[in-house]
Amino acid sequence: MKCAQCGTKNDPQSKFCRECGADLQGKPKSSAATPVSELYGKEVEVLFFIESFSGKITGIVNPSEDQITRYREGILQRVVIETPSETGADENIGAVLTFIRQSKEYLGEKYNENEYRNFSTADLKKEYLKLFERILKEKSRIGDSKPMPTGTEKK
Repeated sequence: MKCAQCGTKNDPQSKFCRECGADLQGKPKSSAATPVSELYGKEVEVLFFIESFSGKITGIVNPSEDQITRYREGILQRVVIETPSETGADENIGAVLTFIRQSKEYLGEKYNENEYRNFSTADLKKEYLKLFERILKEKSRIGDSKPMPTGTEKK
């Protein structure tokens, strides 16, 4: 049985997750989906970290203080969900560019949005993941507890 909270595979007869302790027998909480249009202009925090059991990068939107403490090696970023541009560009581009800008600032590198103008959304995401991995490695190497820059101004 897969844990709905952390994704760990558990024995089918298990009552609790072996990784995070979540109740596996209870029914999952259902929540009404929020239309994307209601999210535009909203600010959220995303805590990114590497899962210890799989090595994959994952994130928690609006994490609790306990989660922030548990994943103290992670990176907390504040993001404003922007509306799609009038040119019809993919609605994810603004968020990915925000992540890239914040990552470059954290690494002390210059950010130039024009450099990414001709990138596809998939290529922008790949670029961000490369930067993200560099940040995690750097934080791990130096034991840095410095938070990610959280500037959320729209450009």
